[in-house]
Amino acid sequence: MSYPIQRRHPRIPFAQVPWIFALELPQTMKDESPLRVEPKNISVGGLKFVTNMKFPLFTELRVELFQKENGQVVSAVEGKVIRVEEVDTGYGERSFGIAIEFNQGEGQELRPVLDAQP
Repeated sequence: MSYPIQRRHPRIPFAQVPWIFALELPQTMKDESPLRVEPKNISVGGLKFVTNMKFPLFTELRVELFQKENGQVVSAVEGKVIRVEEVDTGYGERSFGIAIEFNQGEGQELRPVLDAQP
């Protein structure tokens, strides 16, 4: 028997929102390797992105969102990595799907824009 998955917060494909995504790495993870990051979806509770860097579970990350039109800061939220999965992106390199859960109370300022998405 299968049950429908009910999510706490609806996810919106990142391409539908008017934002640019920036990820601040912990000091211990900064190195000279080029980092590729592609946001996939977002909700008031978290964010999923694909990257060529594997993040350990529970790593604390800071995400900044900017307006595409003018570069103005929309929000800066912090959260922790709650899921890591290897994915095939077709780029010929190891890639990982990373899910971040925003810290309690963060991300709520995103609700007006996310709720307005189809």
